[in-house]
Amino acid sequence: MKVSSLWRTLTREQRRAWNAWAKNNKVLLDDGSRRRVSGRKAMTMVVRNRTIAGEAANPSVVPAVVAWLDGALDLSDAGPFTENAGFIGFRAQQNLAAGTKWFVWATPPVGGDVVNPRPMLRFVTCLALGAIAFEDLVYLNAPYLAVNGSWDGPLTEGEWPTPTFVWFRVHQYANGQLSPGVTLSGQIAIEL
Repeated sequence: MKVSSLWRTLTREQRRAWNAWAKNNKVLLDDGSRRRVSGRKAMTMVVRNRTIAGEAANPSVVPAVVAWLDGALDLSDAGPFTENAGFIGFRAQQNLAAGTKWFVWATPPVGGDVVNPRPMLRFVTCLALGAIAFEDLVYLNAPYLAVNGSWDGPLTEGEWPTPTFVWFRVHQYANGQLSPGVTLSGQIAIEL
């Protein structure tokens, strides 16, 4: 059954609950914008997010209020690096409890002239983390490679001859909801 057709399976009270929830909460749409939408569209987006996150796609459950983490992941000393096997990922800026999940989008390597990466962002993965301590690394190599290919440059050691970047958009996930996104940009090593 298509996710959008699940609306017909809901009771009148469940539909009212979704309509009320949708009036007070924004959802992340496919174009990367966050907007208030109809109860049906909100239910569709929440159920789809739950499916991506590996959770039960129960359309009758309206998400509860979430206290989002602020500045939990960033790129400080976390890549993208091309040395040795290379590394791309994030560094935890606070202790994170087991079960914390993040939806991650990223661009392929782009030049320094890119100021609006939104059209190039591709969904990479839903990171389901175990307990992470402050300053631990969160690896993203395999899912990034599968979606965007290598971040190695054309020079001998994988360097790029000009400043080249990978852009990320990261949203914390909880019960079908996505937090407001954080956009991060990491410069890939360049030849000096």
